[in-house]
Amino acid sequence: MSDILNLEKGASIQAQTMLGARFVDQPNETVTRLYEQYWPPVPSTEGLSIKLREHLARSTSERVNAFGVLKADKIAYGKFLHESLGEIYSYMFGYHDGVATMKADDELEIALLCAKVELEREFIDHWLGPIIVPSFDSQKAAADYLDELARTNIGVHHPLFEYLRDHAPREHVEMFLRGEVIRNEVVDDEVAMLITGLQGTQKAVAAANLWDECGRGRLENFHTFWLRRLIDATSGGIAEFIKQREANPWFAKITSNTNNMLLTRPAYKQMAYGCFLIFESWVEPHFVTLLSAMDRLGITNQDFRIYFTAHVAVDPRHSRELSDGMRYQRPELSALEIQNVVRGAHIATEAGRCQYDLWLEFFTKSKAKNQ
Repeated sequence: MSDILNLEKGASIQAQTMLGARFVDQPNETVTRLYEQYWPPVPSTEGLSIKLREHLARSTSERVNAFGVLKADKIAYGKFLHESLGEIYSYMFGYHDGVATMKADDELEIALLCAKVELEREFIDHWLGPIIVPSFDSQKAAADYLDELARTNIGVHHPLFEYLRDHAPREHVEMFLRGEVIRNEVVDDEVAMLITGLQGTQKAVAAANLWDECGRGRLENFHTFWLRRLIDATSGGIAEFIKQREANPWFAKITSNTNNMLLTRPAYKQMAYGCFLIFESWVEPHFVTLLSAMDRLGITNQDFRIYFTAHVAVDPRHSRELSDGMRYQRPELSALEIQNVVRGAHIATEAGRCQYDLWLEFFTKSKAKNQ
């Protein structure tokens, strides 16, 4: 009888919408105005880049030879891989800056999907390098390990963030903030893709994360709306931001591309889960540092700060929930699935290290040049 009553209670609760009158309530003028803008703030596509078009036109052997030449210069190699993958993921996610997102193009899409697999293999096997991970006999032991990894990996307290907090001039901090906007501008779609194919508690915690990303049903609390406010508060607003994103260096795409690679390959589903756990664990320490940099530079505008302030409070919970989602997962994960979660976490830490190393080198050289 208790099972029947619990079932009826659960059905009764779900019969009531969680959205309530959120869409009926008249939104304020700022919400209405900012939601008139297409998101993410990207230009409409003008077609593939010349480099990617040339790559698609090559034969398989010619592409292999081209990769062989590129490997002699890790920077040129990485630049081509990440710029090309960025174009492909815009297509995969269906954004305005992606080709074949308004009208299907079978021939082009087949070529893009083949190139995607090749480029990702070059990235994960060669550019990023081998990832060695420990083995675990239970998902609980692996979850405990990931909690420790999340606290201690090199991405948590990378010297880049000390530089931004204590020494970076305003233009460097603003450039990095712009990079953070671009890195986070579609995280709600990324979480939505993560949910697909997960089971049990892992699916529950990912879905809860998405509900938070979507403001728990309130447009003014969408996490991307806080980014809209930040962009709107900058000189020139979204129109200027679209122009400025061209100045964003290629290596700012590394962690996003890593996440998107894992999300869009079914065999990498559990790797994507581990990757996202690490990325979520970085948010609080990184954003505390960025808020300190804003304090040092006198950036007090709350439209600039709200995204970072809110995530300092929210994301430690997200990281813990992702860990618990694995710890208490039913059906229990196989040994291979456990290994893949841990591998994804290590891929995330290595991708982050590469990205932060390159940011710091870029800023250091720029500062020395201007002195």
